[in-house]
Amino acid sequence: MAITGDTKRQLRSRLVKAQGHLSAVIRMIDDEKYCIDVLTQLKAVQAALDKTAHLMLKQHLDTCVVEAVKADDSARVMNELWQLLRRGESSFEVEEEGEDMEVTKSQQKPHTHCCH
Repeated sequence: MAITGDTKRQLRSRLVKAQGHLSAVIRMIDDEKYCIDVLTQLKAVQAALDKTAHLMLKQHLDTCVVEAVKADDSARVMNELWQLLRRGESSFEVEEEGEDMEVTKSQQKPHTHCCH
């Protein structure tokens, strides 16, 4: 089943947010920002991607998996899910909506070089 409607909008919105965080990381590296500040922003990128993956997984479970079970094809989809979960080390656990780890300039320490 294709990704459509509200889920498509939500996925796109989350990916745009992750892209913004990643652009901030690139700028921070170019500006030689303090390592911990860059790592904090990287955590924001990862959190945004994890939320996107969680939503995508829910979409898959609610549609594709349900359809496969109804069509007596559950072994295949369960194997696909198992393979997917074995690939990554991170879980699909996410924070509550609105708890992004955005780092604003006011939160960044005024360090200009690593470990100084």
